Amino acid sequence: MKKNLIVISIFLAGCIVFLCNQPKNYDIKIDNNIYKIVFKNNTLYLNNHYFKYKKLLQEKIIDFKFYDIDEDKNDEILVITKQNKKSIYGEYLVIYDTNLINQTIVVTEIYRQDFSNITPWKVDACNLDNDNDTDIFIGVNKDTVFYKDVRNRPFFYSWDGEKLYKKWQGSFFTDWDLVDITFGDYFNYGHDLAAVLEKNRNSEYRISLYNFTGFGFINITKSDIYKNVKCINTIRKDNVYKIVLTFNNSNKYNIIEMVPTRR
Repeated sequence: MKKNLIVISIFLAGCIVFLCNQPKNYDIKIDNNIYKIVFKNNTLYLNNHYFKYKKLLQEKIIDFKFYDIDEDKNDEILVITKQNKKSIYGEYLVIYDTNLINQTIVVTEIYRQDFSNITPWKVDACNLDNDNDTDIFIGVNKDTVFYKDVRNRPFFYSWDGEKLYKKWQGSFFTDWDLVDITFGDYFNYGHDLAAVLEKNRNSEYRISLYNFTGFGFINITKSDIYKNVKCINTIRKDNVYKIVLTFNNSNKYNIIEMVPTRR
């Protein structure tokens, strides 16, 4: 049975939370409560009725992910710290534990690793294979032993509760350039798939869906071709995972629902 993408295009305009590199509102879950977090000017702020825009972290960051990596019902915060004011690449991966004390979120650094030598630009977390360890994606920009061109490459690690260990460090998914990545259980496999935003030399974009096999990734399906895509994200509603495409220089976006069908 071969699976295809059925694209449900909800093509809208307006100010939405999926516009890349713009002030965004996010939810972080702590003690079964949801708290609002704002990402603005490379800084995370807590926003509630007690105080508005209080810094959650002091460090400047280029990317982050809220994810319960230890299954304690509290989201941890994974961040890539900003290398310097002008750089688009990061320096450290830092993981913060979160707790609620006197109605205030308190963060505690539990892990830090220097990734500056491989110039990271993105962090994400997922469950690729149900091995009981959280899988962490680090997007890096570098060459490799066999491929000397500097480009975005997918590095995966797993978190064993104390440290990271290498899971899969690939040169690329395909010959198309890696632009962005997001994760979700789009076909109800019981584990996450990687949805990769890719671009070719003609500046055409597509989403390719990959399943981790233990030794690498296999492609399941590809989307139609798009133009001027900036980034992708995953949303989950009514237990259905969907991908959101945000376009350059526009408030427009598409919602794509991944649906397995027979051909």
